[in-house]
Amino acid sequence: MTVENSLKLQFLNIAKPLVKNYVPRRYIFFIDVCIAFIAAQSAFFLINSATGGQTPILTFTWPLFAIVGIQALYFIILKSYFGVVRYSSFKDVITQLKVTALSVVTILVINRIYYLTLNEKLILDSGVIIFGFITFSLLFFFRLLVKRTYQSLNARKNSSNAYILGTDRADIAIGEGIISEHSGPFNILGFINLNDKKMLNRIHNLPIYSISQLKDANDIAAKSIIVSDETLQQIKSRNNSILAELLDLKLKIYKFPKIENYDSKTSFNSLKEIKIEDLLQRSPIKLNNLKLSALYKDKIILVTGAAGSIGSEIVKQLAPFAPKKIILLDQAETPLHSIALYLDKNCPQLNYEKVIANVRSKKRLRDVYATHHPQIVFHGAAYKHVPMMEANPIESLSVNFHGTRNLAELSTEFQIERFVFVSTDKAVNPTNIMGASKRAAEIFIQSLAKLNPETTFITTRFGNVLGSNGSVIPHFKKQIQEGGPVTVTHPDITRYFMTIDEACQLVLEAGGMGNGGEIYVFDMGSPIKIINLAHHMIRLTGLIPNKDIAIQFTGLRPGEKLFEELLADKETTLPTHHEKIMIAQATHMYDISQDSQLSELLKYVKQNNISDALKLLKRLVPEYQPIDLVDFKFSRSNPSSQKRTPYTEAYQKISEKS
Repeated sequence: MTVENSLKLQFLNIAKPLVKNYVPRRYIFFIDVCIAFIAAQSAFFLINSATGGQTPILTFTWPLFAIVGIQALYFIILKSYFGVVRYSSFKDVITQLKVTALSVVTILVINRIYYLTLNEKLILDSGVIIFGFITFSLLFFFRLLVKRTYQSLNARKNSSNAYILGTDRADIAIGEGIISEHSGPFNILGFINLNDKKMLNRIHNLPIYSISQLKDANDIAAKSIIVSDETLQQIKSRNNSILAELLDLKLKIYKFPKIENYDSKTSFNSLKEIKIEDLLQRSPIKLNNLKLSALYKDKIILVTGAAGSIGSEIVKQLAPFAPKKIILLDQAETPLHSIALYLDKNCPQLNYEKVIANVRSKKRLRDVYATHHPQIVFHGAAYKHVPMMEANPIESLSVNFHGTRNLAELSTEFQIERFVFVSTDKAVNPTNIMGASKRAAEIFIQSLAKLNPETTFITTRFGNVLGSNGSVIPHFKKQIQEGGPVTVTHPDITRYFMTIDEACQLVLEAGGMGNGGEIYVFDMGSPIKIINLAHHMIRLTGLIPNKDIAIQFTGLRPGEKLFEELLADKETTLPTHHEKIMIAQATHMYDISQDSQLSELLKYVKQNNISDALKLLKRLVPEYQPIDLVDFKFSRSNPSSQKRTPYTEAYQKISEKS
């Protein structure tokens, strides 16, 4: 079977399990036998007319019933009446052709034997051919009539007009599948050519349009576009603007799942509107599942921040590797309960423990280590909201630095096999307290890696995660739902993005690499302008930016960068065996003189001494430059956006003295 036929059959079979009300098979068999009877009567009438014999309208002779009986026998053998008539496809046409052809051949053979023995025939051989032609034609037209009648009565009742984006085999199969499911939510009007060229050809007798034709049309007949996952990936790999152009035309875009995910439960009624994550997601990640399974199988794994967006996704992705137990540690009670409910429903075989604890309490953490004896630790607990941490610098240092230090020291004390620290790209040349606190934690992790080779310390670093708690996408969605305006801090601000599942997959992969002390950075692709992100999200709702939904610029917030550092820079990274994971070469080296600074920083954090803590943090992380001291043209033109915080004033004094 060819790939194209396989695709067609998968799509056509989607609808069949959904059918609840259909004519019983015995009735279809009876109708097919009646059709064979009419065809036989017609054949005898035509043969008698041609030979000059008597031409009665109805003939009730045993040869006629013998011919009809042979045809009925093949109906039963090939089960040609088993299909649902209103969903008849090319496969059903071939079955009817087989039935008729076998009947004709059988009758001809019987005719020959009958003639050799009794010098008579059931019917002239030409009559047999006529019978076969009429039978097949009537069977075909009966199914076509039922199919078209059902389509006329039901297809337009609750369906919306739609186009299929693309003309590849998968796109054609989608079209055929939707056309066959006549009571579905879509009525296909045609296909859209990705090359934007006018084509005279037709697919399934439907026209092929170009983007230009849709733009030039006064009134677009369809309001929806259906795109396969394969076509979507093809468009994104070419950096094509087709989707943006279609969104500008106020067309809703629906995504069909990957071919390998089709099953009998898949329905065209369940197609989902495309999300911003679908537009930004890159090529799939290939993981070394055998290696990861050997690393995590039957292990006791501690995940801190397990109720957060990153931590919970790490837990979900660890589950298939069958760990002995996962310890879910978080200080947030309700979110921790939510992830537990998810695991009970979707991973009933997983053994896990819920632990309420604060990473700042070393005594509480020691009890957790002593009770559960974890072998691998994924540390994702952190404060990450940049503006909020600017106003609360000690809290940022207390959780991001002190909390990480507590966990890392206990990991050496209890001889943990691997400790994976989830850091951030904001630790690179930090301009905010959140990034600087993470960088201080990275330095401490490197110090332990040098002194404690028994535990493999790994640091992973990546940028913004699409849809994570507190990220820009949920914020924009809420603003759009409220009718706007959508607020963007700066027209030129850019960020690196990856999806939650992609980030966590790379964390698991990096967790199995290295000898200890390495800082792994992820290939985040190309930076995305936040203003473009806002435009896309507004268009996805069928609205027009700055017409239906206003966009306002509010100015950079305290500690916020205009441009994030490019983590995948080949000059500052070394490659690994995974194409999307690199070692940060510039930050790999650790200076032993930093030990005393790290201990002193911890002392100031415990004393709640903001001024001395920031002073020492500047010495420990010399590249730390708060954003308030950096002159941006846009910020200068909006003085009201330059908010001062207690820590920036303290830092200003420190900077002036130095």
